[in-house]
Amino acid sequence: MANWSMEDALRMALLLEAENFAEYEKSAAEATNPAVKSMFRFLADEERNHLQLIREKMEQYNVTP
Repeated sequence: MANWSMEDALRMALLLEAENFAEYEKSAAEATNPAVKSMFRFLADEERNHLQLIREKMEQYNVTP
């Protein structure tokens, strides 16, 4: 098992959530099927919420991005 620091874990989480958010936003913009577009927008919104939670944890633990 890897020995992660809180800083490493939060930075990795922020990076991955940001990448996922960008992909979902891009997919929503490109989707022509309204249901698919809606699904990607939902997923992007979820990632946006995750990003906010991670940023709050980073602030709590004094971790810079």
